[in-house]
Amino acid sequence: MPEGDDDIPELIARVRKRDEGAARALIDRLGPLIAKIIGGHSVLRDEAEDLAQDIFFKVFRSIETWRGDGPLEHWVARIARCTCIDRLRRKKARPEQRIPDLTPGEIELLEASQSTQPNSDSQAEDALNLLEKILNTLPPADAWLLRQVELEQRTVADVASEAGWTNGATHIRLFRARSRLKRAFLKHHET
Repeated sequence: MPEGDDDIPELIARVRKRDEGAARALIDRLGPLIAKIIGGHSVLRDEAEDLAQDIFFKVFRSIETWRGDGPLEHWVARIARCTCIDRLRRKKARPEQRIPDLTPGEIELLEASQSTQPNSDSQAEDALNLLEKILNTLPPADAWLLRQVELEQRTVADVASEAGWTNGATHIRLFRARSRLKRAFLKHHET
């Protein structure tokens, strides 16, 4: 049975003391509100469960900051809306490429990705176009670093100096960026 409005301060106090029963009661009370907010963002409906978990994580992480001077639902709704907007911004910044978005040459190249050298200039161009599409799905810093080191063949020391990073940090970033690129390529290959 949902807690009444008069019981909210007591419920929050119990949640702050890490009472699992109170946490479940809060989830039951706020779940429909969060589902409604997520449902209002049609692009995010396929990610509803993950997004709801992210929102509840943020609510519980910052429950200490709720002052009680306004309705709890308003505070939670603001967290939920901001989380949804942030997710939409990330999707826009790193759009996913799918097979139907690729040209026939890029699809052929993706399928023949086991070979190490393109057979013609057109395959080399298709490879570069495919690489650019996949790079555009990565975080901007990763894409920039990979372009500098792999495509422009600049030294790690030069790139580190330009970016203001240490050589060690640049090597770590490069390793991680290459891993993300590989995962993005494999993801394209699977779809």
